[in-house]
Amino acid sequence: MSEKVIGLFKDIVAAFDLSSPLRVFLLVVDIALVAVIIYYIYTLIRQTRAFQIFKGIAILLGLLAVSELLNLTILKFILTNFLTYGMILIIIVFQPELRSALEKLGRRNISQFFDFDDKIRDKQVVSEIVKAVEIMSLKKIGALIVIEQSTKINDIVREGVDLSAKVSSELVQTIFNPRTPLHDGAIIIENNEIKAAKCVLPLASENIVPKNVGTRHRAAIGVSEVSDALVIVVSEETGTISFVEDGKMKRDLTGEKLTSILLRSFDNNRERIKVAKAKDKLAKGKEKDKNK
Repeated sequence: MSEKVIGLFKDIVAAFDLSSPLRVFLLVVDIALVAVIIYYIYTLIRQTRAFQIFKGIAILLGLLAVSELLNLTILKFILTNFLTYGMILIIIVFQPELRSALEKLGRRNISQFFDFDDKIRDKQVVSEIVKAVEIMSLKKIGALIVIEQSTKINDIVREGVDLSAKVSSELVQTIFNPRTPLHDGAIIIENNEIKAAKCVLPLASENIVPKNVGTRHRAAIGVSEVSDALVIVVSEETGTISFVEDGKMKRDLTGEKLTSILLRSFDNNRERIKVAKAKDKLAKGKEKDKNK
């Protein structure tokens, strides 16, 4: 077994030819491209049924490596044949997912492909939210949408109806349709996902809320006072779109203005998270130095 392990390491070292600066540069480029491809495949399949299959394949590959090292002949024979013919079967079974992935790849431009942060997803989620809000505004359908930021509001989420669903304009409109049982209350969006619906929010005191607004607006201000959540309100009476943050309300918004506000708020929140993580890392480093 030790000889096989040593031989495996020798093969790996031989693959990493570092005999010249050019070879080092090409090796770095090679590793970077492989990482990009793996990440891109992961983002495409992580919300599909194919993801579980790929996890299973990864486990089988691990077992195959173990069988190779321990010279487990029968297990190695079974796994080798299964993976050989099983890959063909997987391609046939998951043809729709593979076709969809290739179509998505073809529609993306270079800047989108190399954008590894969540800005693209933020734009997609904001687009779906604003589309739903504009339609509900025209139809005068009341709505209350809470977007969780760094401050967790798990107690409010637990009181609602769990959904854990992808954000889409159609789903948001369906939830707030007066004929559905979930329309009364707020929906909570967490990590670009509709976490719960029919959530009851704390109400702001009447003396700090304008007299001409209703319960939805009071609830929006109330939750924004106890957290850094972003809240969108559609008035059932007038169809007016309002945005609430830090207890402050902006009213009579257009879809374009709401989009701009949400994207800016998302960016600001991500910057706050980065700064907080950097400070936490620095504090931990100082603590380790003290302990030394």
